[in-house]
Amino acid sequence: MKKCFTLIALCAMMAGVARAEESAVQPARAQKTIVRKQRQLHEHPTLLGMLGRNNFIRGRMGLRPHRMNPALTRAAQDHANYMAATGSFSHYTNGGPQYRAQRYGFHSGVRENIAYNSGTVDGAFAMWQGSGAHMASIVSPTTDAGFGYAVAPNGATYWVAVYGTDPTPVYVAPPATQAASKAETKASTPAKTVTAAKPAAAPAKETLRADDL
Repeated sequence: MKKCFTLIALCAMMAGVARAEESAVQPARAQKTIVRKQRQLHEHPTLLGMLGRNNFIRGRMGLRPHRMNPALTRAAQDHANYMAATGSFSHYTNGGPQYRAQRYGFHSGVRENIAYNSGTVDGAFAMWQGSGAHMASIVSPTTDAGFGYAVAPNGATYWVAVYGTDPTPVYVAPPATQAASKAETKASTPAKTVTAAKPAAAPAKETLRADDL
């Protein structure tokens, strides 16, 4: 009989210890949280769509794709936001293209395209393709690009594309083509003059606001 009571007491003790251990684990489990990565500006779907359209145009001409540059994207979005807030459609307000690029850490020369009141990415690029100076920026021998897009309170849309060559090498050419690659790099310093696209007559239909970026 004593053995039976001893066995029952031992089982009860083990069950209590198990419950205590489980209680100690549960708070730790409750404190576990999931940390979600915050989306970066250059990862925004609209801006990635602009990069895709840009590189599609370059691809049809046998050119290497541009790489999305975070610094150029911040500079482009800064100016898109500025134009949407002020209604000033110009390259040379808000410090100018080169100032904006340097402000965000890009210190090489840049080219800039801007467009006004196009309702879509394709529409903005169609405007730029119809202008020799803008098309020259798209197909320039630059390596990097950044994009911006904003909607004004009155619904007008503003699009910005900034192009430049990152001092850090992006592409490594095979030995047989290194000489040609060096010549291309030497010729890749972009002009600092920029021109603006003419406004489109059709009203914008996009609902994305600058604050959403």
